[in-house]
This record gives sequence, structure tokens and C-alpha cells, in this order.
Amino acid sequence: MRTARPRPPIYGMRSFPTEYTGAFRDNIRKLLEEHCEKYGVAADGRSTWRTRVRDECTGALVPVYAVEECVNLSSSPFCDYCRCAGWGHHLVSRRRYHIIIPSSEEWDKPLPENFICRQTHLLHGLLHCNGFGHLLSIRGCSSGSRLRGRDLMDFWDHLCRSLCTRSVSVEDLSVNSLSLPLRLLYSLSHGQPWFARWGYNFSHGCYGITKSTYNDAIDSVSSLRVDSLLADLGDSLLAKDLRQIVTVYRKLSGEALDTIREFVLYLLGLRHKENYPPLAVVPHSPSPPARQRRQSVVSRRKRCRDFDEVAESLQSRWPVRRLRYAAEIIADALRERGTLTRQEVRDAARQAIGDTGLIDFVVKSIGDTIVGGQAVRRTPHPRTRVLEFSLDDVDMSTQEYLDPVKPLMWPSKEEVGRDIDTLYQSAVNGRWQEVRVILDCKHWAKQWELRDDTDDKLRFIVEWRPMPWEMAVLRGTPLPGEVVVLEPHASMGDLLVTAERAMRDTYCMMERFRAQAVEGVYGDLWEPVMSGGAQSGATIGILGDGVDLDSTLRYEGGDDMGTVDCWCGARDDDGESMVACDMCATWHHTRCVGMDDDKQTPSMFLCPRCGGSSFDSFDCDDGKWTLTLGLGDE
Repeated sequence: MRTARPRPPIYGMRSFPTEYTGAFRDNIRKLLEEHCEKYGVAADGRSTWRTRVRDECTGALVPVYAVEECVNLSSSPFCDYCRCAGWGHHLVSRRRYHIIIPSSEEWDKPLPENFICRQTHLLHGLLHCNGFGHLLSIRGCSSGSRLRGRDLMDFWDHLCRSLCTRSVSVEDLSVNSLSLPLRLLYSLSHGQPWFARWGYNFSHGCYGITKSTYNDAIDSVSSLRVDSLLADLGDSLLAKDLRQIVTVYRKLSGEALDTIREFVLYLLGLRHKENYPPLAVVPHSPSPPARQRRQSVVSRRKRCRDFDEVAESLQSRWPVRRLRYAAEIIADALRERGTLTRQEVRDAARQAIGDTGLIDFVVKSIGDTIVGGQAVRRTPHPRTRVLEFSLDDVDMSTQEYLDPVKPLMWPSKEEVGRDIDTLYQSAVNGRWQEVRVILDCKHWAKQWELRDDTDDKLRFIVEWRPMPWEMAVLRGTPLPGEVVVLEPHASMGDLLVTAERAMRDTYCMMERFRAQAVEGVYGDLWEPVMSGGAQSGATIGILGDGVDLDSTLRYEGGDDMGTVDCWCGARDDDGESMVACDMCATWHHTRCVGMDDDKQTPSMFLCPRCGGSSFDSFDCDDGKWTLTLGLGDE
């Protein structure tokens, strides 16, 4: 009598499963057999497995699905993610596994059709049976998830390490709740993207961007002084908004927040802070007489005008730019020294301006105007009645003074988010070239070294060494080796058999591979491997025949990848929009040749080598050909 298989135990997200010591292709099978229950088999050969893990933070039971896909039966046997990750030359693996945590709403529901293709999964990873994989999506609390993004990443990272995964790539397209790219925000604040917390490093940049160029762009933008950015933005409305934001947060933090990195880091920390510290209470001065109190309220609520508007309406003998310069000198002096009398303002301005007539004219006209995002107040002293000048914050939406005795209030998380957006837009406008470099670097990867210190077994990386006539058919790009695990007393014959079995089990075109000889280890078949001169963890070569070179399933990137030779320096497909020359068939980025990504590619395109010094394109409309001259003719 057959007994029912017991349900697998429930592990925590950070303790599931125990670490395995074999090769990934064997470890993933053990995981499914020992810790998962089979959910069903689809008509296309896909086998679905399911288990549950417990979130240690909330106690919630989280369903985890593993879908085993047989590539020979798949309608999409090639992998676009490998092609964009720089692994398009890898041989097509026989199996791939989708690791999925569905959206919270689907935890207690039957699996829908096209389950793999849904875009709502909290976690979706794709792992090839050769140990290379891709993190396709991760959605934290900002997407309505019950789980935090960092908890999902902890689970994914622990799972990959336990299974002895070799390398995982990720295309960082993550955004925050305001749809701002996190790869820019975290690069400016931490010098690296969010995924770097788990060991993901720069893989390659789009448009030929190198790691050094990426690092230089981060240093250029993150070390930029906020005041310098304000000067670059000039008198634009964006500059005025940013200036007000800078003033408020400098007062709230009590810090200089001098650079972009310091400012972004403070705002991100403020947005994730649960409890704000108490603010210092602004001491109130003794109450003035009722008449003076009414006058001060009126003056605080009086609407202001931008100084440039006032200067243009004065029709003075000085140009507006000189009036603006003098007003900025006065505002800087007030910002540095606080409240000043009329004479003190004149003396401060004389240090930079020699024309006393210009100074007197501006001093007379600067009251109740906005200079540098702050309002210049000109009020009499309560006792001496001497005119005094000072700066006040101003509400840019109403152009009214803010109450100077009103205590500071911590902004809401939504307000902090909008301020981050303003800072982001300011950085884009002020340093758009460097910002674009950072945004164009979104391919990251993590590698796990071969673990050889957990037991006394032997581990090798076995690489297939094609014959010269086989290399003529292949592309000539080095192929990744396969991990084989042997007992400490294994012989050369055991190594040969194990390597043959690994190649057959992993790659579609090597199902009939026959291993014949080993390179790098010497000895007869009956002699121990360790006596042949190879140390555990070494890379050795394997020779053999039976490889199906006529197979259509050779490379993960497909056989028609073409040649990339863009003028930006790119020599490999990076996932960006491209167009091929109709003469030489080389591929170029549409952005690099002056084409808009959102427009249809022309009917014919000629690259510089084939069409002259310009990028020329031809469109056919009702039988009429139209020539469009490219960048070289502008």
C-alpha cells in the first residue's frame, strides 16, 4: 500500500533551504524533490512545484513556485536576457527554472493561465540548469506588496547561494513611488545601486559606457555643491523651487547639506524614517503693542515681486543685469550676517561694487522683492525706528512671506517625495550629460565562487575543448565550463564519465557527447585524479565527439545575433534599440544614429561605411523613396 508523501516542512525565508554541496543542476533537483510538492504538469512539458516559507518579520506564509521548463519543447527556446547580459554565446541549456512568488492577491487562488508571463509577481527569477540566471523582477512595499523589497532580496540571495548558483544578472529598472529611477538616486547617495547591497557589481554599460566612465559620472554629480547647481540653473522656476527646499531642509537638519550626495542621502533617510526627532522650539520675543503687532502681520503677509520684474519696470540708467548683480550681493550679505541696517548694507555692498549710486538705487528698491528664492524685508526697528534689512522664506505658490515665528514642521512623506523629485529634475537639468551616463548603466551581475571548503570532495570546472574543425563552425567565443563533483578517491575514468554526464545533462547540442580525453590532468584511467597534478577547484579541459553542430539550439542569444559595431564603442547587444545597415548588416544604436526610439525604423538604412560620412536612411511611401540625411550632414 502506497503511503501519501508527507507535506514538506515550512522554513523561514532566510533559512530555506539548507545549503547543498553539489553542482547547481543536481542541487535544484534535490530542492524540488525534498522541499516542494508537485503542483501539476502542463501540456508543453512544464512541471510546476510549490512550497511555502514563513516571513520572519510578519509571520505570513508565502507561497513559492518553481516552474521547470524543458527547452526542447518550449516555443521560446532562446534567452533574450542572456543576450542582453553578455551571455548570448552560452550554449542553450536543456532546462530552465522559474522561481516565482506571486502577488499577495494570488496567494490563496489557483494559478492563472500564462502564470509565468504575468508582470505582477513579487519575485521572479530565471535559472538555467548550467547555474547562470537572471533576476527578472522584484516588487516591494511601494508596489502594494506585503513583503519588503529587502526581504525578497534576502530570500533570493540565500536561495542562490544554497543552490551553488554560479552567476545572476539583473537589469536595474526599479523606480520609487514617484517613478524616479532608483539606480540614479542610490548612485548619487551611496555611490552604487540598490542591488550592490547583495554583491551585484557593474557588468557593462549601454552605449559603450565603461565602468570608469560610470564612476566618474557619479563622482561629478554627487560631489556637486548644491549652491553651484543653483547658480547653473539661473533664475528658472526650478531653481526657485530648489532654493526654497534647500533652505527648509538645512534648517530642519541643522547641517550644511553642501553636496548633492549629502542632500539626497538626507532626503532618502527622512522618507524612510518612522519617528521624527523633536524640533527646537523657536523662542518668542515679548509681545509688541497691538498697533505694531497688526503692522507686522500685514508686512509678513504682503505679496512680493521678483526683483527682476521690479528692475525692468524702474527704467533706470543701469541695465537690469547690473541691478540684479547688486541685489544678489546684498542678499548674500544678509544671508551670511543676518539683519543689517541700511548703512551696514551699503558697506557690505561696497566691498564688491564701486558705484555708490547703483548701491543706493538698489537699496531703495529692494524691499519686498524676491532675490535668490528669499524675500528681502525692509522694516523699522521697534524702538530706534532705524530701517533694517533681513531675509525671509517665502511661499512660492502665493508669493507671501512665511511667518518667521511659526515653528518648523516636519514634512510628510509625500512632501519629501515631491522634494526628491524636484532635486532629481534639478540634477537632470544641471548635469544632464553625467546623469544620462548613470541612467545608461543598468546591467549588474553577481558571481559566486566555487565553494571547495565545505567537505573533502573534489570539484573541478570542466571546459569542452572543440577541435579546430568544430571551432570553424562555432563563433570562437570561450564557453563557460561545467562544475563536476567527485569523491576524494575518484579515478581519471570517474572524472571522464562524470564530465560526459554533466555535458549531456546540461546542453541541448551535447546530448550525445562522448568524452574521450582530459587536458590538464595526467594519468591512466585507473589512476587517482589527485595523482595527475590537478588541485581541487582547478579548470580542466575535456575532449570528445558527438556534439550536434547542426542543431538549431546552439546559442542562448540565437544563431542570428549579427555583428554590433556602433560608433559609441558597443560591440555587443546591450538591449537598447538598434537598427541594422542594409548593406553590411552591422547593428547600430538608433540613438547614436539620430533616430527616435519611439518612431518606426526606416525601410532602408546605410551606416557611415556604406553610405558615406553621414547616417542615411530611406523610407518608401506609396512607391516613392525619401532620403533622410543623418548626423554627418548637420
